[in-house]
Order: sequence, then C-alpha cells, then structure tokens
Amino acid sequence: FEATDPDYVGFCLDTGHIVYGHGDPMELCRTYPERISYVHIKAMDEGLVTQAHDDDWPFGLAVAKGCSVAPPAGLPEMGPVIEALADLDKELYVICEQDMYPCPPDQPLPIAIETRKYLASLGLGVA
Repeated sequence: FEATDPDYVGFCLDTGHIVYGHGDPMELCRTYPERISYVHIKAMDEGLVTQAHDDDWPFGLAVAKGCSVAPPAGLPEMGPVIEALADLDKELYVICEQDMYPCPPDQPLPIAIETRKYLASLGLGVA
C-alpha cells in the first residue's frame, strides 16, 4: 500500500480469507481504514484452518471439508468486526458470504436467512 495512492487503490476486507491466511481483520481495519473499499463478512473454523495449513490442503479441499462456516461459528468474532467497521464512519458495501462447494442447492438459503438475522442482531445493515 505504501507504493500506491489510496484515492485509487483500496481492498476488500474479506474477514474469512484474512483469518484463513492467519491474519487479523481488526488489525487491517486499524492499519488501513482508508483502503477498505468494501467488505466480505465471512467466518472460518479455526481447527480446520489449522489442519488445512498443517496438511497443505488446497483451499477448495478446506472448503469442501467445511472450513467456511456461518457466523456466529468460527472466527473472527463478528461483534468486534462490526464495531470496527462502524468506527470507520464511512458508508461501506458489505456482502455476507460462506464458501460452500460442493453443496446441495437447497442448503444455502436457510443458512443465509439465519446468518442475516444474526448479523442484524449485531447491528449490521440496520439504519
């Protein structure tokens, strides 16, 4: 980021991929607030992340084994992430995701509904 202009180069704060890469989404919020252009809210199972790295799994295999989970399960904890995003005091486009492949076609919708309820209970998307 030091070599680029924040007016032109931002990034997607993808909480799950950051956790998967052993990063800290909260630290990125604190360090690069002006660079956060949009957000992917996602969570990962800490134990499966560790196993995926220890056993050198490709990311697709980790996903197939259930590494990506629906909040409130997994990391990061969503309450502090949502508070940090609110503290940025800027309008953000936020997408909630869960990597789920392969999966039955009827599996995502109920998970999405419950995840939306959970995130709304924390104030995400509530005006």
